[in-house]
Amino acid sequence: MDRGAFLERVREGAELIRMHVELGHTIRLISHRDADGITAGAILARAVAREGGSFQLSIVKQLSEELIKELASEKREVYVFSDLGSGSISLIERYLDFATVVVADHHPPEREGFSTDSHLLVNPVPFGANSVRDLSGSGVSYFVAKEMDGKNKDLSYLALVGAVGDMQEIDGTFHGLNLDIIEDGKKLGILEVRKELRLFGRESRPLYKMLAYATNPEIPEITGDERKAIEWLRSRDFDPDMRYWQLREEEKRRLHDALVIHLIKHGAPKEAIDRLIGDVVVSPLYPEGDPRHEAREFATLLNATGRLNAGTLGVAICLGDEEAFKRARKMLDDYKREQIEARKFLIQNWSMAEEGEHAYVFYAGRNIRDTLVGIAANMAINAGLASPEKPVVVLADSDEDPNLVKGSARTTEKALAKGYHLGEALREVAEKLGGEGGGHAIAAGIRFPRGKIDEFIRLFNEALRKQIGGNDGED
Repeated sequence: MDRGAFLERVREGAELIRMHVELGHTIRLISHRDADGITAGAILARAVAREGGSFQLSIVKQLSEELIKELASEKREVYVFSDLGSGSISLIERYLDFATVVVADHHPPEREGFSTDSHLLVNPVPFGANSVRDLSGSGVSYFVAKEMDGKNKDLSYLALVGAVGDMQEIDGTFHGLNLDIIEDGKKLGILEVRKELRLFGRESRPLYKMLAYATNPEIPEITGDERKAIEWLRSRDFDPDMRYWQLREEEKRRLHDALVIHLIKHGAPKEAIDRLIGDVVVSPLYPEGDPRHEAREFATLLNATGRLNAGTLGVAICLGDEEAFKRARKMLDDYKREQIEARKFLIQNWSMAEEGEHAYVFYAGRNIRDTLVGIAANMAINAGLASPEKPVVVLADSDEDPNLVKGSARTTEKALAKGYHLGEALREVAEKLGGEGGGHAIAAGIRFPRGKIDEFIRLFNEALRKQIGGNDGED
């Protein structure tokens, strides 16, 4: 990666934002509604406020043409997009040509930059970064904020919460520019990275619930069954009601070993075992037992607010609002319950999945909320419902428009090694279906008309076949 060139672009973005603050313009912030986008938006909001500027922040589901038109009608002097915007360069140029625009994002861009000097793409991908591992949207926002003022290094923990929410360390370790953020946080004493168990619930759940609801990776014969989780823990002399963070170091090591042996005995793939123990980010800014103390639980809390259409509540939590935190904890219970129901529905109805030569497509209708389709696709892979060598797409009816379906595609490193790129495939298919699509190689999304599901299945398999050089005579 050309680090120097990327940091120069970061500097340009920071200067543009600072200039508009000095001119007294309200900074119009628009960010994505997952944990990465919520933390990205919060980081930029805090940075603008520290400069003495004002901002208006929206947390949005996606950057559609309709939304960009709405933003254009506000006639602001400056718009800053975080964790989205790279796939909408042409639309931004068309509708926001009168304004300064900064896109601080990490998704593969539609093209390498804008054609006008008043618009700036701050994205590490054109400089050689891996969009999935080297830096998240919150990380890009962090570098911009740090360039605006060095004291914004105290936002490094928030940046890593976003990175973890985007699974930048899915293989168990951090990479690329994420390591710089870790170093900044360590020097300030506001975070540490430990090699520990990477399951959700280490702060807020008893051990038996942490194991019974583990989905990334799943624990064979334990995930989905509280009784079996309790039995398994007791048979190994663990108190099922203890929290992970309450265990002594020796007990943690013993639990780690027992879980790894259990996965190996049940034939779990190496990738699942690698994901079990790895980099865990914790912060002394919050007490042990508080979901905000550990990055994965913090990210899940923020995801809950975004997926339940309350992303600005998540931003408020990032900015220190304790009342918002209390409200969000109640939402988290609902969010996790929906995930459990989604997993149950997938397992009971997986026979409905259309298995093509290159992908599985599962249409859930309204049985899975459209905000959970990405999680559901991962669940299908982690539960062993799908071959790890084929991508999975889960489709659901759109909550916003009954004439549309929303889908998310997920796959594994094993499948990527064959040459698949889900983002490019979905972008190509969306253009043919009159929809919108794109994303990373390993994770991507799409929206298209509900009446075209069969056509989608055919086109998606064709697009994937072309990517790996297949020529089997299919239409």
